[in-house]
Amino acid sequence: MSRRSLIIVAALVGLGVVALVVGLRGVSEATRTDTVPTESSLIPAFEPTAAPAISGLTLAGKPFALADYAGTPVVLNFWASWCGPCRREIPALAAFAKSHPELQVVGVNYLDDPAEAAAFERDLGMTWPSVVDDGPIGSSYKLPGLPATYLINADGMIVDRVLGEVTEPMLTAHVKALTGS
Repeated sequence: MSRRSLIIVAALVGLGVVALVVGLRGVSEATRTDTVPTESSLIPAFEPTAAPAISGLTLAGKPFALADYAGTPVVLNFWASWCGPCRREIPALAAFAKSHPELQVVGVNYLDDPAEAAAFERDLGMTWPSVVDDGPIGSSYKLPGLPATYLINADGMIVDRVLGEVTEPMLTAHVKALTGS
C-alpha cells in the first residue's frame, strides 16, 4: 500500500472516530433525565374554552344533549370498552359521582361497538348517561387519546382536563375549579 493510501485510510478512520464520539455524545445528551419530553411538550397547553355542543343518543338509546345540563358542572369522560385504563377508572368515577351530587358525570363512548359498550356500562354499574360517538364529538374536543376527562363548569366552560386514567382524589382536587368553591 502506498504512503498516500495509508494517509487516506488514516484520515477516514480519524473522521469515523470523531463521528462516533459526536454521535455518542448526542445520544448521551438525549437520554439525560432533564431532557425527557413532558406532557406539556408533547400535547399543546390547555386553554380554558367553551365546551363544544354534544348531542346524540345514549347507549340506552335515549336522546342526549349536553345543553340539558346548562347551569350544572359536568365531568365529561371519554371512554371505550376496549380501553384498559378506562375500565380501571370507572370505580373512581362512580365513587366521585356519589360523593358529589352537585356535579353531573357524563360519558362519551368513543369509537366503540355499541353492544360491547352497553355490556361494559352494565357490568361496571355506570349510572350516568354515555352518549355514543363515532368520531365527531372526540374531534370537537381535540381528543388526544383515551381515557380523557374534561371538567366543564356551570357556565359551560372547559376549565380543566385530565389526560389518562383518573382517580377519585384527582377528581376531588378539581372540584374547586368546577364549582368555584
